[in-house]
Amino acid sequence: MNNNEMVNITLELNARLQPLHRGEIFEDMFEEMFERFGIGEITGAGTYQMATGEVEKCDISMAVFKNKLNPFISLLKRIDIIPKGSKLIINGEETPIGTAQGMAIYLNGTDLDEEVYKNNDINQLIQQLDNALDNIAQRLSHWEGPAETALYYYGKDYIKMKKAILPVLKKHPLGQKSRSIKITE
Repeated sequence: MNNNEMVNITLELNARLQPLHRGEIFEDMFEEMFERFGIGEITGAGTYQMATGEVEKCDISMAVFKNKLNPFISLLKRIDIIPKGSKLIINGEETPIGTAQGMAIYLNGTDLDEEVYKNNDINQLIQQLDNALDNIAQRLSHWEGPAETALYYYGKDYIKMKKAILPVLKKHPLGQKSRSIKITE
């Protein structure tokens, strides 16, 4: 077997990540691994958007040395922030990968009283949500739409995540008319 032979693979992430966050969270980690262990290289990346402009999913294309492919796949399976519903695509063959559950929190940006927006800081609410989800989930990205702002959290247990945020959203004035949904399979 030729040790220089490369295999093209694509990691399709069922993650709502802006390109910057995809790069900081995943691509930088892979680059470091590739350099340190001589595994391969990143050859491209993409972001898929819904009609609203909100991110739907993203992917990272890589060329991996054939003799390092199986150890790399084993390593990928241990990365706990890869969301459920993600896929590893090798030679057109898809393999499910990922264990993290995702939750999107949509904060209403247009339907509350003007005074609520004027007298409250969304960053304070985001910090309270981050604190409530400490050791449960982490916020990996966000999206600012015309009528709402989405915050994307990924963790092990969606039900625990949902229970942790409810008191914060009920108490904080900017949490009014918000909604949260599960965004992983």
